[in-house]
Amino acid sequence: MRIKYKQPYWLKFQWDISEHHDNQYVTEFDKEENEDLNGFLLETNYIINCEFRTKSNYKRDEISMIFGKPGKNIGLSYNSTSNVLAFEFWTNTEPENTFCMVCFPNVTAKEIENGIVVSIVRNGNEFTVYKNFEKSNNLVFDGNLIDDYKQPGFYLGCSFPSNEHNRQYYGEVEMTHFSIMTKNSNIENAKELYESEPHTLVTKNYYDDILCLFDFNTINNLGIVYDESKNCNFLERVPKEYIK
Repeated sequence: MRIKYKQPYWLKFQWDISEHHDNQYVTEFDKEENEDLNGFLLETNYIINCEFRTKSNYKRDEISMIFGKPGKNIGLSYNSTSNVLAFEFWTNTEPENTFCMVCFPNVTAKEIENGIVVSIVRNGNEFTVYKNFEKSNNLVFDGNLIDDYKQPGFYLGCSFPSNEHNRQYYGEVEMTHFSIMTKNSNIENAKELYESEPHTLVTKNYYDDILCLFDFNTINNLGIVYDESKNCNFLERVPKEYIK
């Protein structure tokens, strides 16, 4: 799916589709905020998988976020001038919060153009980043991530569209896979999740750890992207009134 410039999507709600789960052509769902989605970044074990590409002729800010979350910068950033892909975040160290960045040192502009799978794995106080499921870099950090990251909303195509400091970091990007696994830091599980058909995952021992899974093959008439996990954390385009 192609996410256009200043038209990001958010992962924010858990949707009730019990009455029409076989009908994707609907006009509304009952939905509520998902607390598990809000707080997972402060947990000590999880994996974020993302397959994307962004071409040189796509519109984007000099630094764009492939995905991000409200608060001080967190997410997968791409600097198209220096060709630096990195996972960045802030920790709650004293006396001041600390900015951290885990770069992907071996990613080329051609790979960004053609498509790449990146994995962000947290295991305790260490983040390890993978390119196409091969280890690329790691960083051990102090403290935990800042409490800002408990705020609702997780975005694809920017960091936070309502950012009062005008640091939204918009970018046009194509996504073909996005998933989050909690209580898990095994990259082999993440690879199997990526390579498997969604309907086969129910038998896996990590099935209950899948917070969301999008292969972008099922999108309804409202542009809502269906979650292939059991949690119904559907993706939807951010309403225009939230875009700055």
